[in-house]
Amino acid sequence: MWYKKIFHKMGFTLAEGATHVDMPPIIAKAGFTLAEVLITLGIIGVVAAMSIPTLITNVQKTRTATELKKAFAEISVAVRLAESEYGDITGWTYDTKTSSAIAAAGLFDTYILPFMKISRKEVRGQDLIYYKPNNQRETGLAILRGNSVSYTLLSGVQMVVSNNSIGTVNGVAEQIGFIIDLNGYETKPNRFGRDAFMVIIYPNKGVHMMYQDDGEQGAKQRTRQQLLNGPSGFQYQCNARGRGMWCGAVIQKDGWKIAPDYPWN
Repeated sequence: MWYKKIFHKMGFTLAEGATHVDMPPIIAKAGFTLAEVLITLGIIGVVAAMSIPTLITNVQKTRTATELKKAFAEISVAVRLAESEYGDITGWTYDTKTSSAIAAAGLFDTYILPFMKISRKEVRGQDLIYYKPNNQRETGLAILRGNSVSYTLLSGVQMVVSNNSIGTVNGVAEQIGFIIDLNGYETKPNRFGRDAFMVIIYPNKGVHMMYQDDGEQGAKQRTRQQLLNGPSGFQYQCNARGRGMWCGAVIQKDGWKIAPDYPWN
């Protein structure tokens, strides 16, 4: 019959007596319209814009805490080695008649430098610009007045020391304080609590992130909340109203991590 000829040309062969062919159902392929694609891309963009800054901040916090912990450990080891070689810090003497930063630098050069791989550079303290957590310039810190010496570790971390770094009694060191700058004083933000932190070496107590007010000689302990909110006679607390010198101690108390309530911004 005529329809058999047509099916034969299409490649079908009908069985004897067959009058029709069952064809499989035609399934329409689903697709996206241009509007749907644009809406999806828009949603992805909004989510990315909201999450990427948070991700970047978390990475920065982790890197800061890790680098601070590493620098602190390196300094602590050097001080322990120096004390095993030269005795307790209370026996570390220097020439009180020496001017500028040479006294403090001489103490570092004599007792600490031999146990660290660092380079040395003399700088003017007043040329070093640092900021408080609220981004106002820090002008009251004694280390930032007069001549100073910058020691740079192999990692790029710098220690800034001056003649005002040493608390003394009759020419004998009672405590040594200095700035740790994780990326160097020539690289911003130079802000206490972000890339700049205060470190103190106490006799019989070793190396600590700064947690005391001036004149306490490390005798008073403070809770985490006190480090964050004070009181401090010199506004050293780690918040927007403070100068941020205790921020490193907060990170140390938190197990070398930056907690959500830390004043990062």
